[in-house]
Amino acid sequence: MLEELDNLINFIQIEYNDFTNKWEQSSYFSKINLKDTLICDVLQNKILLDAIINYREFINENNIQLLMDFKQFNTNEFKVNIRTKAKNSIEYKIKNYIENHEDGKVPINKCFNDLFGIRIICKNTLTHNEILNLVNNKYTGLKCINSSKLNYKATHIYFKKNNFSFQWELQIWNKVDEISNINSHEKYKQDYVRWEIENKGGRK
Repeated sequence: MLEELDNLINFIQIEYNDFTNKWEQSSYFSKINLKDTLICDVLQNKILLDAIINYREFINENNIQLLMDFKQFNTNEFKVNIRTKAKNSIEYKIKNYIENHEDGKVPINKCFNDLFGIRIICKNTLTHNEILNLVNNKYTGLKCINSSKLNYKATHIYFKKNNFSFQWELQIWNKVDEISNINSHEKYKQDYVRWEIENKGGRK
């Protein structure tokens, strides 16, 4: 199981670097230090919000290819899927950070470390320590954290080229936690949908 996960992590690292290089050479790219620039700055500078939205659009333009690339990792042992954060979810997250996280004095790259996400659900259980040891022993520059909280149980790995590049997030779930994890996500989604209705009349 760890060997298959290792293959996926290695593949994501290559895919991420190739994608980021394409992004940097595209007309969408704006050179912004995403570590030094804060979420609260987004309200004062439209260029910053455009940079976030443009990255999302660039992912969507390449979504079919990404789907095809990651499809190979679906096996009897693993279920892998990908997703891009929705535009209105981006807007909600900005509002939420400004209201509930240090008045938005949080680096953009810390808040938006999941504009593109990969999720793997493992049939056989892997512990966080097993995953952490694999990452620490074989990779440099990857952040591996235990993201378990209340009913949500997962390890997250973050891929980052430099402070000018958006990160990718890999969520590693165990099959036994799938239902409770989905329910945890639904709770967040309910809060988000409520915000949508109150602020945009339910417009998607």
